Amino acid sequence: MSTEPTPTQATDETDPTLLASAEALLTATSAVPGLILLPAGLELNEEQAQKMASERPVRLIVLAGAVDCGKTTLLTILYEMFQAGPIDKKQFAGCDTFPAFEKKCHLGRTDSGNEEEDTGRNTYDGPDPEYVHLKLQNGPKALGHIDFLFTDVSGEMFEHARNSTDECKKLAFLRRASHILVFLDCEKLFQPTKRWGMVKDAKSLIQSCLDSGMFEPDCYITVVWAKYDFVEASKGKEQSAAKTFIQQEEEEFKTRFSHRINNFRFHQTAARPNRCPELKFGYGLAELLEEWVTKSPQSIKMSVLSDSLSLDEQREEVQN
Repeated sequence: MSTEPTPTQATDETDPTLLASAEALLTATSAVPGLILLPAGLELNEEQAQKMASERPVRLIVLAGAVDCGKTTLLTILYEMFQAGPIDKKQFAGCDTFPAFEKKCHLGRTDSGNEEEDTGRNTYDGPDPEYVHLKLQNGPKALGHIDFLFTDVSGEMFEHARNSTDECKKLAFLRRASHILVFLDCEKLFQPTKRWGMVKDAKSLIQSCLDSGMFEPDCYITVVWAKYDFVEASKGKEQSAAKTFIQQEEEEFKTRFSHRINNFRFHQTAARPNRCPELKFGYGLAELLEEWVTKSPQSIKMSVLSDSLSLDEQREEVQN
């Protein structure tokens, strides 16, 4: 575990005056000889992410799904697990977005003042994602590190992509992903008016991405049954019906997409299993992390578009 100090608290909003002062300070000091500039620590935008990828190998993990389906919670719990030590011998080796992670974790901590654990929500600001960064070492004797970037975007972005292949083509980052996780919210399995719509929306998103050519052939696509503690906490016929529904839908997913996706799989997670304490904190995350570390498509690189093109020109190139 890194001994670098991390912020202990984070505010719910970023002060624009503080940001402007920080940017002015960076500009003023950038030419000072011998001065080492540390990362600002906030989420990375598209240009910053591609700059990092131009300097070292980066694996991009895309978390896709509807609003409030557990994407940000999975990210924050993964970060919190590394605060306690290695995860199955995978060691934390650094982070360029410490304050961003701390801000996301704040609502789930006691010092937030909340009566219940919560996770901040992202707002939709267009097709450009923000990223958070983690650097890992695969065991104490491993040579080198693995840099991961995780998308941190609102579910509304994927709603637009689901409903239009033209909108989907604007999400150029999808073609640079090593792993794409499509989230399904198990809480909705127990809401008959919502469960069918949830599954239909996930299938429509995958279909739109395939039809618009946004999934690279070697990318790993995982359908994640998130908040699985809802299933484990249910009883009798209700639990049996939920598990049967999951099995039937997985077969339907396979029938519809497995011939078009080379690496297609399913997984269950309960990042914060409050409803079923028998499940361990971060249930299912270690297995996902193992896949991200050991399975990386060699044909996919984070920076696949020319640095000389603007972001709008890059999207136009993808659409053409």
